Amino acid sequence: MLCGAQKTRLARADDLLEIERIENAVFDGDRLSRRSLRRLLVSPASLMLALTAQGKDGETIAGYSLVGFRKRSSKARLYSIALDPVAQARGLGRFLLGASERAARARGASLLRLEVRADNARAIALYENAGYVAFGRHEDYYEDGASAIRFEKPLAD
Repeated sequence: MLCGAQKTRLARADDLLEIERIENAVFDGDRLSRRSLRRLLVSPASLMLALTAQGKDGETIAGYSLVGFRKRSSKARLYSIALDPVAQARGLGRFLLGASERAARARGASLLRLEVRADNARAIALYENAGYVAFGRHEDYYEDGASAIRFEKPLAD
């Protein structure tokens, strides 16, 4: 049970088990493996944020985001964002998305792009309400054959 203030910080190696647990609880397919999460956690080409909240037993990981970067590019990609199911529908997705945008901007990105399942109405609403604009679609993008909608947002100075 989450009962206190939330914050974001850079994810640490000791967050890996909780991040993997959230990944497996949220996504039915196209999951990042523990090995991939561990690699991305320390890669200079990515930035992983942990969303923490106070629970009855102290600080807990309520979600995470993963932003990818390419050398000599001002575009960043929101590769993954996930909230623990018990933390959903509390405005934490919007909070984590905003923190991810600020972190990408701090790393020099001027544009953030992402893909989202075309059937994920909740996530699409989150992105549209945050100012993202659809600019494309990938058919048969996910392992189960679902399509993805591509979104982007300029990051303010």
